[in-house]
Amino acid sequence: MLTAVVIINLLISGVCFYIAAKVWKIRRTIARLEIRIAGMERRSSNVLSKSPDFLGKRQQGTRQLRRRYQQLELQLQQVQQLLGLLGFGRMLWSRRDRRLR
Repeated sequence: MLTAVVIINLLISGVCFYIAAKVWKIRRTIARLEIRIAGMERRSSNVLSKSPDFLGKRQQGTRQLRRRYQQLELQLQQVQQLLGLLGFGRMLWSRRDRRLR
């Protein structure tokens, strides 16, 4: 009977030791993940803290490009109108030349 009790206690302690080893391994893994997450949080915080200035500059640049594009579109319309007038004048001039011949 004593032998059975000792064997059962050894089996229980073996199972408890196995569980304790697994828990210890999981704790180490969690600690490593915590260190990685803290590092990622630090890096992302550094990047995001600079974002408002970066985005503000890019928005200003975009606004300037849009204004410049609008100016160029206006100039393009004016040139197209001028070319249309020149084409119309050329057509009238060629008709005038035909009548004179």
